[in-house]
Amino acid sequence: MFELLKPSRVAVGKRIRVIKDELGVSLTELGNRLELIKPTINSYIQGYSLAPLEVIEKLSKISGKKVGWFYFGEIEDYLCDYLRLKGYGDILVDYPELPSEMRKDLLTSKFKNQAWENEFGFPKEAFLDDYFKTVYDDIMRKHITSMTHEFLTAKTNHTDSQIEEMVILISADVYNAISVVGHLDYQDKDQILTLVENFYDNTIKDDTISFADDYLVGKLINILNDDTQTIDLIHELSHSLTDKQFTGFFGGQELVEAFQAMRPTLIKIYADHLDDDFHDWFVK
Repeated sequence: MFELLKPSRVAVGKRIRVIKDELGVSLTELGNRLELIKPTINSYIQGYSLAPLEVIEKLSKISGKKVGWFYFGEIEDYLCDYLRLKGYGDILVDYPELPSEMRKDLLTSKFKNQAWENEFGFPKEAFLDDYFKTVYDDIMRKHITSMTHEFLTAKTNHTDSQIEEMVILISADVYNAISVVGHLDYQDKDQILTLVENFYDNTIKDDTISFADDYLVGKLINILNDDTQTIDLIHELSHSLTDKQFTGFFGGQELVEAFQAMRPTLIKIYADHLDDDFHDWFVK
């Protein structure tokens, strides 16, 4: 009946007590309605034993509450229990609003689907596993970006614009590394910070920001950060496409600036994609 997530005897007992109090009846009276003796219903309320399904179903009819509510509470409670079971307690501390956001996704957006419901009307754990991968990836990206920004702000004397680019560069590289290795989780903050420091030491040389240029996106970002290299790029394109040269000696600065205006968009593309994506884009 239950998956990995099991109801808490104590929590179920407290919910039964809530219904008893709302009905305004004694233990004996509630037991009579459920065809149970007083010691039995008391053991359920005290959390000494878990009320079986047939008892919960009777309580559901009496109270109008769903069977799932007795076992797991509201859907936010169910999602909290799921996240803790999966080892994401630290995320709940930092993102207390997450269960409510997940509930909105699951009940009112494209994710809403009766096929994911278990017998209690809650999302099946297998569905939650798939759904939460996307949520977790987004949280990890934000987490790494935040840690990188804090590190650079505290340790370096770079300008705000330099820090902004460094954050994108380093956090993207750290996320890529974690995705490849796959052994670091949200709570491994010390190890993530070590990666941030290592990437800073290895990629920022003499205050020069150099993006990984294994693929065209990173190479273009680096080229467009330098006027001379941008002019050379325009020259190569012009010569290849029109058989005419572009030197930049006799004007054309507007064209150079137009090319360099692509750089922020390219940086966003760099930040939003993994090396695996670029591998698929650029085939040898």
